[in-house]
Amino acid sequence: MTEIDDDLRELLRRKADEVPLHGQVPTALVGRARRRIALNSIGVGLAVVVIAGASFAGVRAIQQQHAKPGPFASSPPKPAVTPAATTSGCTSGQLRAVGSMQGAAGSREGAVRLTNYSNKTCTLQGTPVITLLDGNLHPITTGVTFSSSPAQWQANATPRPAGWPVVMLAPFHSASFRVRWSNWCPQGRPVPLWQIHIPGSGTVDANGLEAVSPPPCNGPGMPSTIEVGPFEPSD
Repeated sequence: MTEIDDDLRELLRRKADEVPLHGQVPTALVGRARRRIALNSIGVGLAVVVIAGASFAGVRAIQQQHAKPGPFASSPPKPAVTPAATTSGCTSGQLRAVGSMQGAAGSREGAVRLTNYSNKTCTLQGTPVITLLDGNLHPITTGVTFSSSPAQWQANATPRPAGWPVVMLAPFHSASFRVRWSNWCPQGRPVPLWQIHIPGSGTVDANGLEAVSPPPCNGPGMPSTIEVGPFEPSD
């Protein structure tokens, strides 16, 4: 190493000692550092949001996969079905009655037919109650007994009507009930008027029976007997 090199090295050392020490980082450098830190923070925050969103989506997918019913899972319960409203019973205002009878071995047998003349479907059920009226429209309360009889379909040994003992009467459809009348005394006694009581709804006069020839008086002093069957379809 030459003497010139030693002199140059010594000169540089002295110049370096003359440079003042800075205890603080320059302002421009601090600003650049802060911007870089802020950018890095935003980047980290976005990365966290993306990762969190992906994690939430993954959890939802797993939950849905577990919630999906397998091939052997039972079907969800079906909502209860409210039953339909029942058809109301026929009223006396909806019905018209026509009766007819024929002679049979000292008695009269036939039926009373009731037709629904309204525009609504209604029902009849059970055995009607009959009242006989005299010429002054007063009920005959003595000398007459009533009893039940089988329906006509039972007497004829035919199949039971659908829905019986309830009889559904659509508009202008009819039901009927069987009657058998015996021993009308004394001989020549005036024919009564027949009145049919509709369950829970007043009465209906049976037209046509006032023109029927009454049964003979086969047992003087014995009551007249009338057998009445239940309502049944007639068409």
